[in-house]
Amino acid sequence: MQRGSQRSNHSKDAQPRAEQSIQAWEAQYPEAWTLLEITAEDEGEPTRGVLIATADDPNEIQTVWKSDRNRGVLTMLTYGCRREPHPEVVVNATSLGVFASLHLQGGQFVL
Repeated sequence: MQRGSQRSNHSKDAQPRAEQSIQAWEAQYPEAWTLLEITAEDEGEPTRGVLIATADDPNEIQTVWKSDRNRGVLTMLTYGCRREPHPEVVVNATSLGVFASLHLQGGQFVL
């Protein structure tokens, strides 16, 4: 599937620099690498940012990231949400005698 024109190796176009939560950027650019300038943190964790660049391959924005890093800009490279749900992984642990089954959801095992 061809990506739309919203994709670019460098998104510092004439658009205003909107600030959003990290999760909002990830949802806005599904299945894409997003380079953000961090504008707010909570106990050292990035919470808000401004879009710098997007790409299908993180190597495409390496030059931009290095340039901003050399200028002392605090950045974050993140990957957007998946467009479609992917299958869960089910692990049966009955042989351990502890759990009947565990399900992997969102990167965590839950009962």
